[in-house]
Amino acid sequence: MTHVKKAVLFLLLMTFGLCALAVSAQSSSLADAIQLFRDGQYEKALPIIEAVINDPAAAAQKPDAYLLVAKSYMALGKLDDADKSLEFYLSNFTGAADYPEALYQKGRLLFLQEQYEQSIQVLQQFITTYPASPFVSSGWFWVGESLYNLGHVDDAQKVYQKILIDFPASVKVEAAQYKISLIQLQNKEIELARLLKWSHEDFLRSLEEFQRQEKTYEQAIEVYQKKLTSGGADQEQKTIADLRAELAQKTAEAENLSAKLTQLGSPAAGVAPAAAQPSGVQGTPASASSQAKLSDIERRERLLAIKEEALALKEKYLEAQESSEVGK
Repeated sequence: MTHVKKAVLFLLLMTFGLCALAVSAQSSSLADAIQLFRDGQYEKALPIIEAVINDPAAAAQKPDAYLLVAKSYMALGKLDDADKSLEFYLSNFTGAADYPEALYQKGRLLFLQEQYEQSIQVLQQFITTYPASPFVSSGWFWVGESLYNLGHVDDAQKVYQKILIDFPASVKVEAAQYKISLIQLQNKEIELARLLKWSHEDFLRSLEEFQRQEKTYEQAIEVYQKKLTSGGADQEQKTIADLRAELAQKTAEAENLSAKLTQLGSPAAGVAPAAAQPSGVQGTPASASSQAKLSDIERRERLLAIKEEALALKEKYLEAQESSEVGK
């Protein structure tokens, strides 16, 4: 072997050695980043991952690096940066071994971005396309979470139940059990609230019925009072009418007696007035004159008594009438 050939062979060996060392260094760097990621040291992992991404000689490591950087951004809550890395990965590394996980991470990222319907669509696509992926149970969990946040609690509970039945060894079993317990507790609270509401509404109905009956009773009492008042007025009017009739009767009787008295004392009746017929005068015995005077006095007293009674009746009548007017 000539010296030239030996030199070429040496250079080739050195080149291959350097490349091997570079690949080894890149792999070591990415492995270190992965370990830092697993330890939760995302900030420390990012510079190492970005160095691999920016290394032109690390083409074989780029798919893993882009996925890892996206997951690190998600862990740090930098969702926009994570979205850019995932979109780049999904668009440029469709044949990569970790492509199913990248699709799953896209669905989870959409959930974190509160785009629940889009998250469900992407995750269902992932589950349907890659049913053997170890991330399927986690995919179902985030479908359940998206349904839960959309308010489809019953559907979410069914998804959580599916995880317990179909994936009993899943890392999401404990979380699914917790969410089922939470939903059951919420259902009990809803039922209790419904019961309290029903009790309150029943109370309000009872109160309303009581108030209605109370109003009915008040109306009935008012009617009865009107009837009593009306009956009292009728009675009062009857009393007034009776008094009026009695007054008219007594007045007529008094006028009749007064007329008779006047007739008895007139010359046409044959009885002289007391002043014009002195006792002892011929034509009328003294006893007859005295008797006539006595009868006259009695009649006058009786007339005065009748008039007095009539006035008393009239007073009662006026009082009753006044009471009737005040009550109206």
